[in-house]
Amino acid sequence: MLPVIETIFLRQMASGDRLSLQVYKFIGAHLGKKVYVQSNLHGAEIAGNAVIHQLIEFFLSLNDTNLVGEIWLIPVCNPMGANERAHHFSAGRYCVYEAKDWNRIFWDYEKEADDLVAFTKSQLHIDREVVRQNYLTTIKQKFAKILEKINSSAGLPYTEKFSYQLQSLSLDADYLIDLHSSIYQAINYLYYFRNREESAKYFLLDYGILLNPYDGDAFDEAFIKPWLALEACFQQLGRNIRFDVEA
Repeated sequence: MLPVIETIFLRQMASGDRLSLQVYKFIGAHLGKKVYVQSNLHGAEIAGNAVIHQLIEFFLSLNDTNLVGEIWLIPVCNPMGANERAHHFSAGRYCVYEAKDWNRIFWDYEKEADDLVAFTKSQLHIDREVVRQNYLTTIKQKFAKILEKINSSAGLPYTEKFSYQLQSLSLDADYLIDLHSSIYQAINYLYYFRNREESAKYFLLDYGILLNPYDGDAFDEAFIKPWLALEACFQQLGRNIRFDVEA
């Protein structure tokens, strides 16, 4: 199975070098879920790059009939941070131009969802998958307004343009994995979110850290927090519902 490879331009450096994202899209013969996997958001976290390259090699050996849904792989999701890395030092964690942590810059719809209760009330007796699509449409509409700012004459700092580009690839995913693996020896663990304990067990790791509550505008939390907020709102209104969304 050959991937659809998309190259997305990010910025041109003073040296003339052009930095881009390269997205490998493995699309199965049958419709299904969308899985989004990225690595190297921080410059020193290069072990995840090798993991994704091994995944690419694995999917190349399959037929498209072996895959239900689609898997998007981004081996180096932050070339700016990767280029700042020096030998074994952890440079590349912060944007040197704006002094911002590369994993604390992402847009979280949950913080802007002032009409969440009204939306939930309007969806109380609707099928769960229809609710998911309605809510995703609402998120996308709000997210699209960021592009208006990017295209304005005033412009925006690079981190805001970068975060928009990266989130636009993953906004409609069902399952999201953000690999933050360095080359140093340490305990292997993962972060997981409320009511996702059973899914965390599939990784077969000895340790998991529950992020509840957490509010750092990190990539994975910005992805799943709106869905956790909607689940909590449904519960307050008397309906227990869990969406098939993971991070």
